[in-house]
Amino acid sequence: MSDAAILYNSPMCANRTEPGAGHPDPQAVGTLRAWLAGADLAALARSWPRLDSLRKLLLFKLLAAPRAMELYGRLTFREKYFLFCGFPINAIAPVLEDAPPALRRAFVQLPAKFGVLMWRDLLREAGRVSA
Repeated sequence: MSDAAILYNSPMCANRTEPGAGHPDPQAVGTLRAWLAGADLAALARSWPRLDSLRKLLLFKLLAAPRAMELYGRLTFREKYFLFCGFPINAIAPVLEDAPPALRRAFVQLPAKFGVLMWRDLLREAGRVSA
């Protein structure tokens, strides 16, 4: 099964990510997080554009910070900009609202320094500052 199929067929990524549709199963989120820890980031980056916006934010926030930044570096400017705009944990509020503590803890708020690194990468890519 391709990475895109695994992501799309994941119980965490089912339509339960829609506002008001309930919360993803914490066990399914844990399984997906474990899978993401060993996933091929190049393949994930190739599959990334086919995911919807909320799924992108959820998956990015399930990655450990170093892997999240490695994935970020493999994405297009447009995808990077989207993730930068979704940097705050409240960007996934539709999923976290009234979620059980176990589910809330599964998602990672990247340290503030990573937000600065993401911003600098965007500026560099846009040609506004030198590498």
